[in-house]
Amino acid sequence: MSTSSERKILKKEALRGLCFAVFLVAFNLVYGIFAHGVRSIYMQTAFVIPLVGGSLVSLLLFFLPYPNAIVKAVWPMGLATLSVGFLLHGVFDIYGTEEELVNVFFYAGVILLSITGILYIIQLVQSRNKKSKPHP
Repeated sequence: MSTSSERKILKKEALRGLCFAVFLVAFNLVYGIFAHGVRSIYMQTAFVIPLVGGSLVSLLLFFLPYPNAIVKAVWPMGLATLSVGFLLHGVFDIYGTEEELVNVFFYAGVILLSITGILYIIQLVQSRNKKSKPHP
């Protein structure tokens, strides 16, 4: 379990993810007004990234060990990169063009999130090894 200060931080991060998801829903609705009825699945589902990756993961961390500073710094970068990639892809879809460079956002976001997951797993293994080793 986390300490009370870590719990407050996690609650704040969960709320931040929820607020960003609401912002993306509002952005999609406003952008849809000016898009002349054209829709994009990327724009419509962009809110899922901060909702799941921000809010739900923060709430899940209530039951897991608190991540270290590197993990806490890289995770939001990956979420932001994926969100921007979804928004840009949606804008280009609505505009009616295709841009291959938008895929860089998807790859970079997945790489950042994967690195974060690997670093967190390493942190869990190291903390478990410290607990299992007897002190001389």
